[in-house]
Amino acid sequence: MKETILAGKARLTAFFDAATFVELNAHMRRASDISENEGVVCGYGALDGRLVFAFAQDASAMKGALDGRHAEKIAALYAKALSVGAPVVGFFDCAGAVVFEGAAALSGYGKLLATVASASGVIPQIAVIDGVCAGTMAAVAALFDFTVLSNESKLYVGSPTQLGDAVATAAYAAEKRGVALVADDTAQAVRTLLSYLPDHCASGAPNTALDDANRAVALADYTDAATALNAVVDQGTLLALYEGIAPNVKIGLARMGGAPAAVLAIDGELTVAALSKMRNLVSFADAFALPVMSLVNCEGLATSAEDEPRLAAAMADLALVLAKSTAPRVTAIVGAAIGAGFLFGGAKELGADLVLALPGAEIAALTAPAAVAFLWNDRITGEISRADLEKEWTRTVATPENAAATGAIDDIVAPAELRARLIAALYMLEGKANGAPVRRHAVRPM
Repeated sequence: MKETILAGKARLTAFFDAATFVELNAHMRRASDISENEGVVCGYGALDGRLVFAFAQDASAMKGALDGRHAEKIAALYAKALSVGAPVVGFFDCAGAVVFEGAAALSGYGKLLATVASASGVIPQIAVIDGVCAGTMAAVAALFDFTVLSNESKLYVGSPTQLGDAVATAAYAAEKRGVALVADDTAQAVRTLLSYLPDHCASGAPNTALDDANRAVALADYTDAATALNAVVDQGTLLALYEGIAPNVKIGLARMGGAPAAVLAIDGELTVAALSKMRNLVSFADAFALPVMSLVNCEGLATSAEDEPRLAAAMADLALVLAKSTAPRVTAIVGAAIGAGFLFGGAKELGADLVLALPGAEIAALTAPAAVAFLWNDRITGEISRADLEKEWTRTVATPENAAATGAIDDIVAPAELRARLIAALYMLEGKANGAPVRRHAVRPM
């Protein structure tokens, strides 16, 4: 047996639970060389006891170059994964296409892109890049739900010889390309990520209760969202994603009372990158019926010359996803919720099912300095300073009580009870993604 086949098998054999990997289409060969391994190994196995399908490109076989049969082999794997409703993990290590095959190789890219796109939102897809993922293959990996990189990997579209070596590094990818995770042990990172995800869009995610759902949390009446997030999730379960992009907005997966949830912690101001980051998480969660929990401490939009041309489109894009979402969504305002921060952080009008607030929360259309400058400037005297008026605005206008009086929020919660109240809300909403029950007929009165 050729070493190239063993190399691909070794990667998948080590990835799956012991003695569970089964290879598919093991004898497919390149059309151009019947003696040459196709350059990709496909199969299925158990991962922590769950059925998972995977393919692994093998750089030792023509640098993992793609041709028509390479794409056909992966497409056949996907057909089986879709038929039984199981996740796909792709290990990428490919420097490009088999150039001398011309249009046939390009057709392979097209087939692969169409295959991955057809599975989007049906089964979870995780791309793992331990080696090289270049050119159009980088677009294939970007179609997956999540991309996990090793520190030694290289991910690029344009050649580093033209653009500089930095564009191919994992650090660049984490900051500029939107990869979910950079990990020393990519296989373990995938195992952790899959532990929060369902097998397919119509199945439930695994539930593991390891923390007291009624555990009190130590929070102030007004706090930052990142601190609140760490306090309210089940201990040790927060998996942060996309940390290299818009770091003031924390997103990821966690457990709440044992049940997986997509989580958002919004601090500071919203940039284009932050809005896009939020949109991606909400869109994924909605596709797989994962509940979304948002913690808000946001003073609205960050305006800059760089973001201005794209800011309205990013706001509209997030609004579209929020308005169409049917997954359960719960919001807690733990600090400020000003203007667009309140709206995009998780307002009822854009689909939030329940909105809570801490007693010290600040909820208003404008920040206190902007409101005083716009509305109360004429009240500034020798005895009443601008700072005095800003405090009065926060104390009398921008209060959670005023927001609750209009129905914009549902309740004001003691900080110690926030975790328990959020979990109770998520439990209550468990069946929401399945839609309201269909009535057979009304019941006639006696």
